[in-house]
Amino acid sequence: MRFVRFSLVVLATAFLAGCSGSSGPKTVPAKGTLTINGQPGDNVQINLVPVNASLPPASGNVTNGSFELFSGSEGKSGASPGKYKLTLRQLASGEDQAAAYKTAKKGPPAPPKPTFPEKYLDASTSDKEVEIPASGTTSLKIDI
Repeated sequence: MRFVRFSLVVLATAFLAGCSGSSGPKTVPAKGTLTINGQPGDNVQINLVPVNASLPPASGNVTNGSFELFSGSEGKSGASPGKYKLTLRQLASGEDQAAAYKTAKKGPPAPPKPTFPEKYLDASTSDKEVEIPASGTTSLKIDI
């Protein structure tokens, strides 16, 4: 009987250890810089849309030209190894947010005008591809 109890404890411990591992695809640290017309990007969200649909997308906010990527709905640090199409989304600056607040009674504010070519708003029109290697820290340099 003692052996059966011991076996059950070992099995339960192994099961719980297996369940507590990180979920989802493996990610590697990924960060980088974004320049638009030779100037550091700012108030831009960078998005990596996977070419292989089984991978989670990755994104990060660009401030003063620098960004760090996070993956999936959990916001796991890094990006999964693979190929991606690059898309961008303009974020509202502090001035844009203040103007939107003042005009909120007139209806929803218009999205901010992109500071980059509009082809980068959608993966189907973007001509930029990014590859995240399987190991090491990825340092991306993206020039638009």
